[in-house]
Amino acid sequence: MERSQQESTSEESSGDIVDGPDTSSFTAFLYSLLSSSESGDNKKSDEQNDEVESGDLQSDPVMKESSGKRSLFYRGKHSLSRAIYKAARISGYRNQDHKDDSKANVDGNDAEFAGVEMRHMENEKESVDLVKVPDISEPSLLFSEKSRRVLYASLPALVQGRQWLLLYSTWRHGKSLSTLYRRSKLWPGLSLLVVGDRKGAVFGGLVEAPLRPTSERKYQGSNSTFVFTTKSGDPVIFRPTGLNRYFTLCSNEFLALGGGGHFALYLDGDLLNGSSSVSETYGNPCLAQSEDFEVKEVELWGFVYASKHEEILSLSRMEAPGICRW
Repeated sequence: MERSQQESTSEESSGDIVDGPDTSSFTAFLYSLLSSSESGDNKKSDEQNDEVESGDLQSDPVMKESSGKRSLFYRGKHSLSRAIYKAARISGYRNQDHKDDSKANVDGNDAEFAGVEMRHMENEKESVDLVKVPDISEPSLLFSEKSRRVLYASLPALVQGRQWLLLYSTWRHGKSLSTLYRRSKLWPGLSLLVVGDRKGAVFGGLVEAPLRPTSERKYQGSNSTFVFTTKSGDPVIFRPTGLNRYFTLCSNEFLALGGGGHFALYLDGDLLNGSSSVSETYGNPCLAQSEDFEVKEVELWGFVYASKHEEILSLSRMEAPGICRW
């Protein structure tokens, strides 16, 4: 290690400089670049250093070699510091010019960024509007075509592309939870439960059919489910938080979505009244206009393969319509 340091020092002080500047190192390059402007100052400084060194070296021959090395190191360090300082100043002037140019255009840039952001928001809305939604068996009494596009874009890829088929509705089949359970067997798989209250809110969730009532508090469903609300306009989706697996609870007395302290959505056995509150399962707020509400309509939509659509549609119409009780 000592040998390598000595060789490095001898290479720096040997004076192997030819006509052109030495660019083998960053220090030598900067030193040679600025040597013309600093020759007077460096020469004066070197003379002062030589005088001090000569006095010290004459008094002690042992210190001569170490003092020379130290002096060479200090001179190199001093020159490097000055070179870096000047380079920084030059760079600072250039950066200042760029900064002044940027200040001159700051208002234009802000306007440009605002325009980009607005265009991005508009593109998102346009992308939803351009979504091609599969056919629906009949119009819904609860959600518009625009809301259906938003809900469709939120569905898992497994059911996208399938046709929407109305498995159950209160206006067609009567207000009965047992009828809802029975008709959910028409097409197993993910189904969309949509509820409307008498204050105009529309909400619900994605469930897994068939919905099977159990005497025990046994939940069913998977992480593919979600709940939603349209209180603020377009549907807002709340997906599972992962804190629990309380997705759907079916009972002969009630149907509930979400859990962990409170249900995200609760419907009684007559589908006349319900409630909604914050749930740990989906991290949702109250989905309805108020925590306790009166049910106006309920719909259950299945997602059927196009090749099976006519068959399941014919099967669903074999059952006689129910009597609406409200």
